[in-house]
Amino acid sequence: MAQEQSEPARVVLMVADVAVRVGRRVWGTLPTKIKKGLEDRAFYVIFQKTRVENDAYGWRPPPDSGGGGLPESPPAAGAPPDARE
Repeated sequence: MAQEQSEPARVVLMVADVAVRVGRRVWGTLPTKIKKGLEDRAFYVIFQKTRVENDAYGWRPPPDSGGGGLPESPPAAGAPPDARE
């Protein structure tokens, strides 16, 4: 037998269901460039959050690993190749 939900829980679930449905409909109407930007931003936020939590526990990526979380700029035209390559 299914357990009955309280009235506040039922209301919260209905609001969440409506929010998800609206979000999916809006997501489907967004241009691809905006979707990609939002996905990239979400990934960056998650990456930064896990990096900060790892830093809090004493673990840090090596400085030359490129794991600083900042986007790397492309090399300038005519620049010598990186010594690590």
